[in-house]
Amino acid sequence: MINTDITSGGVNSYASEEDLASFAELRGIELPEKLSPLLIKAMDYLEGLDWAGAKAEPRQPLAWPRVNVILDGHDLPSDEIPRPVITAQCMLAVEAMDGDLLSSVREAAVKTERVEGAVTMTYAVAEGEVFTPSYPAVMAILGGLAGGRGYAINSFAERA
Repeated sequence: MINTDITSGGVNSYASEEDLASFAELRGIELPEKLSPLLIKAMDYLEGLDWAGAKAEPRQPLAWPRVNVILDGHDLPSDEIPRPVITAQCMLAVEAMDGDLLSSVREAAVKTERVEGAVTMTYAVAEGEVFTPSYPAVMAILGGLAGGRGYAINSFAERA
């Protein structure tokens, strides 16, 4: 059962089933009958992020609400969940329809490119490396609220 009451010791979600249903309906996404498991999987992912500020209460069960958080130059209230966090949970819940967001074993995709008469290249995660799922759209929605799970460098190469 989903509990979004942040004053409760049993709170386990930022987004309600109604929030998720509304999010999906606006985007034309068809949801399964059971929404609770999707929201909980999304929470598992969110709880692992490096959030701005500090917990409002040291013993609260979830990362939010938080104190000392500034968004767009304004202090966020320490007794509510920011809308981008709720939206991010809904986005992740939709992603969770395809499986776990944090499974312990994930295989990297292998991509092969071949140019006739030239070179064949195959790409995959190198031995010993772990495939870490990332959700750039979620991180974009969260902006300065969360620091993520690492870093990325974007670049491109162009042949002259």
